[in-house]
Amino acid sequence: MFETWEELEKSIQGCNKCKLYKTRQNIVFGTGNKNAKLMFIGEGPGADEDRLGEPFVGRAGKLMNLAFQTIGLKREDVYIANIVKCRPPANRNPEEDECDACMNYLRNQVILVKPEIIVLLRKCSFKTYFGKRIWNYSFKR
Repeated sequence: MFETWEELEKSIQGCNKCKLYKTRQNIVFGTGNKNAKLMFIGEGPGADEDRLGEPFVGRAGKLMNLAFQTIGLKREDVYIANIVKCRPPANRNPEEDECDACMNYLRNQVILVKPEIIVLLRKCSFKTYFGKRIWNYSFKR
């Protein structure tokens, strides 16, 4: 486990734990308020996210921003991450071994953020999140 954001981000920069590293342009680590009460977890980055190195900046990100605006929430008030940190080819769902390779990164992000609420986006993130039981940690704010 990494104690700081800097350690965690540095550890992922040269990651080659699964085959996704071979085709990525950028690692898509996460973005937003690192002390957020609300955390969103998606499946994996798409083409725009891979190009820019930030989650939810493509079509889904525009929809997310509109939803936030509608309910009076600011993107900078939440933390956004993905199960996998590299883009799966052709925007396919991440495979189990790819999710497994990134699980400790995500687990560490959740531990560092200490969110009160986690919103899992799409079936794959829900299945991976609960299938790997990363929620065996008690948070204290």
